[in-house]
Amino acid sequence: MPQRLFLLLVLAGAAALAQPGYFQFSVDQDRLAGAPDFSRLNHPLGPADRLFVRGAHFYRVGDDLEPFTSDDERVRLFGMNLVFGGCFPEPGDAARIARRLRKMGVNLVRLHHMDSSPDENPVRARSILTTGPYPTLNPVSVKRLRRFLDALAAEGIYVNLNLHVGYRFRPFVDGVPAMPGGREIPRQSKPLHIFFPRMVELQKQYARKVIRALELKGKPALAMVEINNESSLLFSWQAGRMEAAVAGAYRTELRKQWNAWLRERYGSTEALCRSWKRCPAGAAIENGNVPLVGSGERDDPARTNDFIRFLEDADRRYLKEMLEVVRAETDALVPVAGTQLRFGGPLNFDTHAILDYQDNHFYIDHYNFPNRRWDPRDWRIRDSSSVGTGLERFLETALYRESGRPYTVSEYNQPYPNRQAAEIDATLAAFGAFQDWDSIMHFAYAHDRNWDAPVPSSFDINGDWTKYALIAQSAWLFRSGVIRPGEALVEVPLSRERKMAATRQRRSRNLAEYLAKTASYEPAVALLHRVAVVNESARPLPEAARRRLASPLRSDTAQLTYDREARIFKIHAERAAGVFGFTGTGRAVAAGALAVELAPSARGFAAVLVTSLDGKPIEDSRRLLLSTPGYVIGSRVGPGPARPLRLVHYEGDPAWWTIEPDQAYPGKPSGSRRAEPPVWMERVESYVTLRSRARRLAVYPLDGAGTRLAPLESRFVERLDGGYRIHLQADGQDFSPWYEIVAE
Repeated sequence: MPQRLFLLLVLAGAAALAQPGYFQFSVDQDRLAGAPDFSRLNHPLGPADRLFVRGAHFYRVGDDLEPFTSDDERVRLFGMNLVFGGCFPEPGDAARIARRLRKMGVNLVRLHHMDSSPDENPVRARSILTTGPYPTLNPVSVKRLRRFLDALAAEGIYVNLNLHVGYRFRPFVDGVPAMPGGREIPRQSKPLHIFFPRMVELQKQYARKVIRALELKGKPALAMVEINNESSLLFSWQAGRMEAAVAGAYRTELRKQWNAWLRERYGSTEALCRSWKRCPAGAAIENGNVPLVGSGERDDPARTNDFIRFLEDADRRYLKEMLEVVRAETDALVPVAGTQLRFGGPLNFDTHAILDYQDNHFYIDHYNFPNRRWDPRDWRIRDSSSVGTGLERFLETALYRESGRPYTVSEYNQPYPNRQAAEIDATLAAFGAFQDWDSIMHFAYAHDRNWDAPVPSSFDINGDWTKYALIAQSAWLFRSGVIRPGEALVEVPLSRERKMAATRQRRSRNLAEYLAKTASYEPAVALLHRVAVVNESARPLPEAARRRLASPLRSDTAQLTYDREARIFKIHAERAAGVFGFTGTGRAVAAGALAVELAPSARGFAAVLVTSLDGKPIEDSRRLLLSTPGYVIGSRVGPGPARPLRLVHYEGDPAWWTIEPDQAYPGKPSGSRRAEPPVWMERVESYVTLRSRARRLAVYPLDGAGTRLAPLESRFVERLDGGYRIHLQADGQDFSPWYEIVAE
């Protein structure tokens, strides 16, 4: 443990004596061993581990090195995003960061935002690009990333390569037109990079150069490629962003393409007028001056529908051109995705038909910036709960699965300082495994190379011990098969007409909500059965998808239960049991072999998961890991002893929360989203009843390295008929979110 961190923890331990609702806990990721270390899930990657798409899922080719043969093996991927400079560890750090990720149960790293902040000084290595003309690669970053790819493969970790994420083209450097009035190119170049020929051509060059420089052709570690992040022409039009973004020479180019599309479709203005039942005033396709259709123009369905089809074709053409480059630089096996389905809606099923798998993103309680984007000291959250709000995002995300194709969620999170954030990974892992998804990827492990700062910071799990405490068990839930896929598949038909209507009405980002309003779809069916869209089907919605459902909702595998009214999600599998949600205090909530009762001192929110470590059912297991983290918060910096920061209402509005302002920034309504040490974890005192056939039970709190501390005294472990009642985080104990339970 670094000396500075050790001193901070000693000082924090003294301060913790005055904070009965909190305790100090920090994970030593480099020394982590024992029960919380899930390295056993991985093995070093070799030629037999190359991934490809077989039917609805990802498979490894197996020892014969041939796809579509009898030794192919299904692979599920539990991923972690690395962002900006976090993609380029220094040579001395590459192996240890890979080992850290392996211990977390991670077998996939998503390389994200590598293109977003080109380096003026290559040594900075925050990007794979320099500030030279795009795409000038940064040799320092390339060398570091090649080394890191090898380190990841040695730890059994694949990579997901992102192509265009955040690069903003520069008119006087990259040879693209300037925006009128001296305005900047739109943020991340969206959506210009999709249709403007020069930008598309440069992206092709970028893809070729990156794949070659990283020597990814034939490399087993390359799991998949994403062409474009959170962007499509369809999305820009629906979101009302196209008019402002597509200006000057870019508007001229898009109108030129629109008129060419109309000429190919209709041949003449006369035929166009017949189809639209009106003539465009003063415009003709022969003259190339038929105007674009604004996102607010929905009173002319025929014209609007044509414009939507045009945007759809432009999105498809971009994806096809980029796909051809990726195929040429790798091969036909590497799975390739386009953009995320919510960013364009149901017509993305059509534009992405040539690609290999579908992807999506969602967040619980994402930051809101009421004044300036990403202002570090002016932000707010709802402090909401996924479990507490009907699992709406889970149910919405489930319906974007297309039947017969692999499905991934490459970004999700419930970022710091949300007080219910401990729920997100385990509940999504269980739900995603039940839905039989192929990958989920937490956003993010780290945005930079400040690897050894033991504090939570915005989206990063490195230092956010609330989520870290459950991450490896979550990976195991998703990857191991302990949570079985739903026995029944409910296929939801999605006709071309319905997709067009949803896009025209600009209501297609939440497909489940749209179908609930227009077709009586019941989103909660995804808690009972697997769900998937059947693309281009006009058959009626099946009865199972229209039936009104009352709580509690129980999966058809009998392993998951969700009670909307009680706001509690339960896992009750043979080798895993968990209780997540607003259990209140003084009331036992049972989930399989586990029952949880929060003590009066607790806040009333539980995130408790117990998993077998020896492959046996919980009742027969001789070694178990029980995790019960509270939320974490940084310290108030200033005169006097350190104390936990408080969440306060943003400018007095009871609907919004933020961290109390920093005295050093007068006039700013929020404290920083990056914590200051020491970091405090909420104490969650509880009584856990565990069904067990053991004659004796030893319960060990674990320190931040996974080492056993002194076992709980016998007065805290009460023998019952058929099991044990364990008092956790009680006065007189070593406080920890982790407990190793050893049975005799």
